Formats: sequence, structure tokens, C-alpha cells
Amino acid sequence: MKHVTLQIVQHLCPGGIERLVLNLLRFSSPSHDVYVVSLEGEKHSAIAAWPELQPFASRLFFLDKPKGRDLNTVISLRQLIKQLKVTTVHSHHLGPLLYTRLATIGLSLNHIQTEHDSWHLHDTKQRFITRWLLKGTNIHLIADAPRVAEQLNQYGITTSQVIVNGIDTEHFTPGNQLLARQVLQLPANQIIIGCAGRLVPEKGIDTMLETLTFLPDNHRLAIAGSGPEQSSLIKKAEQLGVSHRVHWLGHCANMRNYYRAIDIFCMPSRQEGLPLALLEAQACGKSVVATAVGGIPDLLCPHSGLLINPDEPQELARALTKGLGAAETYRESNAQYIRNQADVRIMTATYEALAHSN
Repeated sequence: MKHVTLQIVQHLCPGGIERLVLNLLRFSSPSHDVYVVSLEGEKHSAIAAWPELQPFASRLFFLDKPKGRDLNTVISLRQLIKQLKVTTVHSHHLGPLLYTRLATIGLSLNHIQTEHDSWHLHDTKQRFITRWLLKGTNIHLIADAPRVAEQLNQYGITTSQVIVNGIDTEHFTPGNQLLARQVLQLPANQIIIGCAGRLVPEKGIDTMLETLTFLPDNHRLAIAGSGPEQSSLIKKAEQLGVSHRVHWLGHCANMRNYYRAIDIFCMPSRQEGLPLALLEAQACGKSVVATAVGGIPDLLCPHSGLLINPDEPQELARALTKGLGAAETYRESNAQYIRNQADVRIMTATYEALAHSN
């Protein structure tokens, strides 16, 4: 029997959840058809903004949901589920959970919901809605890291199981640093610290900029990503006098090159789930200094990884100095750790087994 899964996300723009969903499509087995629906946006502009979507264009659907709650989006999603003869719906986060529950009323479908973090549940309204949507259902509720499951449980939300996020460990591998720097036009003779992700307050990039002031001048920062905070972060770098030490790379189409180019990876986040960048950087042999938030401690290499508190630039500077001192020593063990713990093929097979379980 052919199983058809519809992955349901809020939008399709570069981000951890969206890249994970593409991997579930890319690595699906021949007996499993996977489609992706984005509640927001439309196909042409999404692919133009993120060319990585192009190979999957025929399996992507966009409902162009307007702001606020929208009944027509529920109707369109229900029609799509019927049209594709979906057997399993797989929603990611609260918005898609809401629309999926409404669209599948009266339909006999397997429903998987993955929670990628818990910090949104600090909000009383979102916590109430999440509990209400999950109450009295047979939804397979998945957490993407053990600590995320623990945090959900503290809010009275019990997960069915943990399925750790996975990456393509055959693609993300250690490689030639000098060549990668040439491609990205990064200086060959400087120590380069990497940060990657959307430029939003949760990522704590402002803390990393402050940290630069406590590090020698030959320590540079290469930031991969874009977002609404970029202009204010550029101003902050100017105010701190470190602008000449920051490389704003924007969206990097080839993240493997980026990880290979840097000396150490830093995640100064204030809030997280289990970020794919954490896994990718280590798979490329890089040691990581990160804050002890979300699921980060679960997949940080215990031999090389260093955990710190958020919003502590001096503590971060000390940890980076320590991590850089031993970074090359752990190159292969970092990569091997992720190959063992978080390969995308294991993740995909586990989700598919869950989809087949009903």
C-alpha cells in the first residue's frame, strides 16, 4: 500500500523546521509519497527567495493564507488532503496544528504533530490552545529532543516519543578550510567564529557582537543568515567599534562551505528547540560553544562542546577561547558523534514507521 504524507508548515522560507521538512521529503522511501503544504505564501516568490525548493516544486503547495484566522485556508487544506488521498498528516508547530485539526474533522487519518521547542508555551493563550487541540485525540505528539519532551511535560503536555532531528551526514562532512574561505571571500589568516540563523532577538547575535570586544582583534565573526534585526545589529556593531571584524554573509546557499570555513561555531541563543545548525556544524568537524537552552545540551558533543548561560558576553569570550584552543583536536570526533546520533536517514525511517503504524 502506498502511504501519502502531507507535511504542513506555516511558511516555506529558510529555517530549521523548513529544512527538516525538505529532508523528510528528500529522503522518503519509494513506498512513501511526501508532499509539503505551506499555509502562507505562494510558490513562485517562495522558490525565488529560496532556490533550494526548486527540485521539489511539483510536491509543494501554498495556500496564501492572509493574516489572522482564515476559514478559506481550512477549506483549501481539506480539499488538498482529499485530492492527494493523504493517509498521514504531519503538522509542525501551533499554527499548522490548528489548521490541520480543523481541516481533518470527520476524516480518518493518521496525525503526527512535532513540537520543535517549548518556549512558545510560556504564553498562557498559546499553552491553552495547544492543550485544547491535543486533548482527547489520537495524535502522535513528537518532541525533537529529550529536553524538549521534558519541558513540554512541565506544561502538562505528554509526548508519544522523541525523534531526534537528523541531517545528511554524508553531505555535511569536514573539508578544506582555505578553499571554503576563498569561495566565501573570508580572510585566510584570521580566526573566524561562526553564527548562523535568522537574525531575530531569540538567537542572541547581539551578545556575540559584545563578545567580540573581549577577544583579540584577529578574531572575526562570520554571520550566515538574514532577518528583521539585521539593521539594528549592524548599528550595534558600529557602536561597539567591531564593524570591521564582522562579515555579514546573508543567506548561504552552501552551508557546508560555511561550516568548513570557520574555526568554531557559536550559538548564543536565548531560546531554541534543537537547531539543525548545531548538528551541521559538528558534522563538519567544528566544536561548538552554545547556551544551555532548549534541546542544545542533548546533541552537543560531550567531549568538545561548551555550554554557557545566555546574555553573558564575557563568559562567552572565555568559552570561545577555551574551545578554540582544542578545536582541531576534536575535528573527527565531532563529526563521528553526529553520524552516530543524528543522521537524517534514521529520522526519516522512524517517522515513516510511525506513519505506517495505523
